[in-house]
Amino acid sequence: MTDVYQQLNEAAFCPTMTFFGLTHVKSDAETTHFRVTFPQAALNPMGYVQGGMISAALDDATSIAMIKGYDRKKAPLSTNLHILFHRPMPEGLGHIEVKIINLGRKSATSEGRLFDANHKLVATLLHSAQPVDTGQ
Repeated sequence: MTDVYQQLNEAAFCPTMTFFGLTHVKSDAETTHFRVTFPQAALNPMGYVQGGMISAALDDATSIAMIKGYDRKKAPLSTNLHILFHRPMPEGLGHIEVKIINLGRKSATSEGRLFDANHKLVATLLHSAQPVDTGQ
């Protein structure tokens, strides 16, 4: 079976991840790093990335990190997405860092942080989910 991050980088995981150009950059002991590109279609009337688009990109990144953490045997059924916005996100390239807080039998929690091209913190997402069997 293809590695989760390899499948992501081949733009073959899911349509929203492809829309955001979400790609895995690297993983270390505590953090998984992703690159994201927000297209013009993600902008609000003020010319910045719309908050729901930011939430969706962070949801995708934290979800795929949890799927990887569960070795594809479970996937997160989101129960809560709590997001804090720190500054506007311009169109284009961003960087997401994901840390897994807990991967349990009945609940999973991760944190995602979005940074702009200048490495300034744009948004923080706390993602809580119920892990469900994937049948794999």
